[in-house]
Amino acid sequence: MLTFLPLLVSLVVIGLPTARLAQFIDKGDHVEVKKGTELCSSIAVDGVPRTAVLRRVFWRVTSSMRVNGTQTVSARVHETFYNRETGDTTTVDNAYPDENLATFFKRAPDHKGMLQMISPQDGSLRAIVEICQKGK
Repeated sequence: MLTFLPLLVSLVVIGLPTARLAQFIDKGDHVEVKKGTELCSSIAVDGVPRTAVLRRVFWRVTSSMRVNGTQTVSARVHETFYNRETGDTTTVDNAYPDENLATFFKRAPDHKGMLQMISPQDGSLRAIVEICQKGK
């Protein structure tokens, strides 16, 4: 039993970091992102309004990869509300109206571990994203 415990601990230590990476799966020229994954952008992209970064917009992947390589993402924002009667502060994640869009994901060559969100309409770069860190 005592020889089994160190083996189990080492498997957990090695396995946990790789579990996070399993949310991105390379499929040819594109990357599939696991449905339900929340993606945040911390890098400014030329031509993309900075208001998205300032308001802490993030994207939730809402579909699996389609045959054409696109996935649907929903733009969302965390908003904090204060209840004057109870004194409680709550944080809610709200969807932007009409902000469900199709996108391609590709690896960002200049940013290790990050992805590019590419418009399927014109091939323009929408954002450079990564998996949202807990507590942000």
